[in-house]
Amino acid sequence: MDSKNRAKWACFGEIFEAVAQQGIDELDAVEALLAALRNGLRAYGYRRQFTFNESGKVERLPRDIYPQPVPVAIWRDSGTPKGDLTSIWQDDPEEPEVWISIDWVSGAVESLDWELTNFEHLRTDFSAIRIPRKEADHLLSDLAGRPKKRAGRPLGPSSPWEKEQVAAALRMIDGGDTRPATAIATGLTDTALIGKALESQQRRLTWGIKTALTGNAKNSANNKRD
Repeated sequence: MDSKNRAKWACFGEIFEAVAQQGIDELDAVEALLAALRNGLRAYGYRRQFTFNESGKVERLPRDIYPQPVPVAIWRDSGTPKGDLTSIWQDDPEEPEVWISIDWVSGAVESLDWELTNFEHLRTDFSAIRIPRKEADHLLSDLAGRPKKRAGRPLGPSSPWEKEQVAAALRMIDGGDTRPATAIATGLTDTALIGKALESQQRRLTWGIKTALTGNAKNSANNKRD
């Protein structure tokens, strides 16, 4: 895998290293990650599968050489995370025939289930489990309590009143007003605004006036005939 593609993913180990560095409670991080996985966040890992015969465990070949999606059922049936950052579920604590074991920090899953086609035990292991880095960053931000980034206000007029002010500016220019767009916008701002709110509206009106003038100029050039 090239470095550019690798940068798109975050392994569980990286996530919990960041958790430790940022002073986030590790069990809280496990529970948040598990909740996201149960809700559909896709995780991928390197998979190995084994069946069993009289001589013991036999690996199914060929082995997967690319990360495979971890089934959502693994997360939904995995049981409650424990303080040592593992999760273990068994169908029967005395004589388990179906079980799931997760080591969250190392990003490893081991599971044993019945394969229904020939009704034999199938063990499936996943290692180096990872999720999209973007989702990992969102998860860490939420756990650290950092506010989410909000989309900025539009560059141009963002209300019917501001759009009408831009239209008024264009009428003024058509009537012979030769002042720069910034000066015209300054005269058309809401007189009740002060400080940053006033400056922001001036910028939006100026942007709207200049954009409209540029569009009118292009239309005029396109409509010219030889």
